[in-house]
Amino acid sequence: MGLTDLLQWNLSLFLLILSRWAGMIMLAPVFGARGVPGFVRLGLAASITVIVYPMISAAKPSIPIELLPYIAVVIKEVLVGLVIGFVIYTMTSILQGAGQLIDFQMGFTMGAAIDPVYGIQSPMMGNFQMVLATMLLLATNSHHYLIAAMLKSYAYIPINPSNPPGNFSFYAQLMANVFALAIQLAMPVFGALLVSDVGVGLLSRTVPQLNIFSIVFPVKIIFGFIILFLAIPFFGESIMHLFNTNMAWILELYQGWKQ
Repeated sequence: MGLTDLLQWNLSLFLLILSRWAGMIMLAPVFGARGVPGFVRLGLAASITVIVYPMISAAKPSIPIELLPYIAVVIKEVLVGLVIGFVIYTMTSILQGAGQLIDFQMGFTMGAAIDPVYGIQSPMMGNFQMVLATMLLLATNSHHYLIAAMLKSYAYIPINPSNPPGNFSFYAQLMANVFALAIQLAMPVFGALLVSDVGVGLLSRTVPQLNIFSIVFPVKIIFGFIILFLAIPFFGESIMHLFNTNMAWILELYQGWKQ
């Protein structure tokens, strides 16, 4: 292999590694936040690519020389990164879903705010939980595990993979688990407010002369905030459980992709 061919091979491999990391960073929490400029995200992907390049190049992956096959491989790598980023993003979906349920029960449904992370309309409690979870993940250096999990993908999914990204049953089960965990995370507040609604209904039937609906909404909001305040000490443990579950989903994706 001549010098020109060697330089071409290394540059081609660098771009393929960059494509996978850029796809993941586009969707992953923290990295893909809307407030992060595009050049910063691209620079982060390029910096990580420089660091991991020696480990991946040592395996001597096969890279097509022709232009069109190479473009196809680049598209494949971007899709691999997007799929992994999507699985990581499910943790954000769980927090947003739990916040939606809490907002519905507290009466905040009409007051949905703009998510400062992704720039979309989202529930107020979802924003609160997402910001708090992001702070916890960054404080515990959990984003390092996301990078390590992404690097582990090359052991299961080589460059230019020939298999499709898992099967339909994995994604169906993933969505079912997202809904189930969102309900579990919201259940302390949602369940307590639901019980209070039952009590209010019984009270209104017992004393029909009392205009219960004029005071029930502020009372529900105050009661909901009290439950949230009492649940904050346990929130960190819940986030760690969600994070560990998310890492298990990523490993399951890798193993299904490899087969």
